[in-house]
Amino acid sequence: MFFASIAHAHDLYDRLPADSFVVKWAWDPALILFVILGWLYWRGLKAFRGPLPVKPWQIACFFTGILVLIISLIPPIDPLSDQLFFVHMIQHLMVTNIGVPLMMLGVPFFIVIRGISPWTRRHVYFPLIRRKGLMRLLHFFSRPLPALILFQANFFFWHVPYWYNLALLNDYYHLIQHGTFSLTAILLWRNIIDPHPMRATLPLPARILFLVTIMATSIALSVGLTFADEVWYAYEGRPIPGWWTWGHQIDQHLGGLIMWVPGEFLDLIAMTAVFFVWVRREERKERLLEKKTLAAITN
Repeated sequence: MFFASIAHAHDLYDRLPADSFVVKWAWDPALILFVILGWLYWRGLKAFRGPLPVKPWQIACFFTGILVLIISLIPPIDPLSDQLFFVHMIQHLMVTNIGVPLMMLGVPFFIVIRGISPWTRRHVYFPLIRRKGLMRLLHFFSRPLPALILFQANFFFWHVPYWYNLALLNDYYHLIQHGTFSLTAILLWRNIIDPHPMRATLPLPARILFLVTIMATSIALSVGLTFADEVWYAYEGRPIPGWWTWGHQIDQHLGGLIMWVPGEFLDLIAMTAVFFVWVRREERKERLLEKKTLAAITN
């Protein structure tokens, strides 16, 4: 019933004039997940007594990330991504390169657990984490290399024309696409971002290498999209907004440029942040070593 109502909403929207101001609201699982996470995070913050384990800037980052994620999955961006490829690229960057990283800076799971009701923790959460098979699977895909491979494989899978068109023209695959982009981004950024009290096992230099790998592979795809002589995806059969008059070829080229320039710039910002955290930690280690050496000499 839930998916049928979504499909019906898509059909109604597709029968509207291309320049209509009426837009669809597709409540997909990824959107629902982020709304629930935001609500549980708020409950979790209120549940703490005394000083909070996170800083104000982390809380601000979390809710900013949640807001970006919600905006990316509702009208006008979501329905326009079914009509214009470059809007789909904007949506993709909002989810994987802006929303999820900002959300992870707020250490969401540490706070969200406190926001879950005692009954839910007792009867749902604890029984789930006691399932060894499920936890082994989650632990495996949360590790750095599997998380990177899964993120990259998902990224290229959904940009293969056959699968992209399937998600473009079929509501069920469209929802799966949103879910897998969100999930793989969370797994990836969990290994790159580790603000207190969360700690990732991946060394900081390796995190920079991860981001370089992501940049290199996305550049390869974005260059192909930007300079392709033919349209890769099935936007010709979709209604197009009246304000867009440049055709599908220019739409694809613009989408490739958005993936290329703003996308790589966001990755570069992340690399710079990781680099400065690395330098700061190394300086802290040197100061600590100097203090220990001085104390040993003095004694």
